[in-house]
Amino acid sequence: MEIRSIGRSGFEVKSAVGTVLVDPPENIASGRLSDPNTVVAYSKRQANRSVPSGAVKMIEGPGEYEIGSISIRGVATPADDPSVSREINTAYVIDADGVLVCSTGGLGSSIDTTAMQQLGKVNVLLLDPEQSPLSADELAATMRNFEPDVVVPSGYDTAADKPGNLLAGLLSELGVKDLEAQAKVSFTRASLPDSRTTVLLTPSA
Repeated sequence: MEIRSIGRSGFEVKSAVGTVLVDPPENIASGRLSDPNTVVAYSKRQANRSVPSGAVKMIEGPGEYEIGSISIRGVATPADDPSVSREINTAYVIDADGVLVCSTGGLGSSIDTTAMQQLGKVNVLLLDPEQSPLSADELAATMRNFEPDVVVPSGYDTAADKPGNLLAGLLSELGVKDLEAQAKVSFTRASLPDSRTTVLLTPSA
């Protein structure tokens, strides 16, 4: 399995059986998809959104999805403070190549116990501090609930060649220092680290 950052909160999860694009930016969603077995998943619904050309399937909400040999579970979480909005954000767990990858999307509030039980423990956690109003310590607490082997946060500032302010705050909360950003990261079930590891990715087009 290979994971890339594709800009903003977007991630590409490429496995032996297909590719999942989570929250891809418009230029990628509307362009030519290199893998004919591509699934596109959005964490928030949008009216009149069309299926990207070449995608096998587009999903944008909670549910259990079996697409080819890829299993995807979408779980509703708050997209905003639940006391003021019922808008949902969908967190996705992608099961491919024996590795469980969760993309949290744009969390608007901490994930409640029921949703955490539905999501479960994952191997790789993708999260976006830039698209969430949660503080660094709240995001760190949410992350720990997943008990991930690997954490891959977005928010690297390519122009400045360093983490953006919100990402830097999260890394500080996690006690992570002096990480070198890379273009992609690859895993197999057997190669997952024994202790939690944080990986920084440089966004690619």
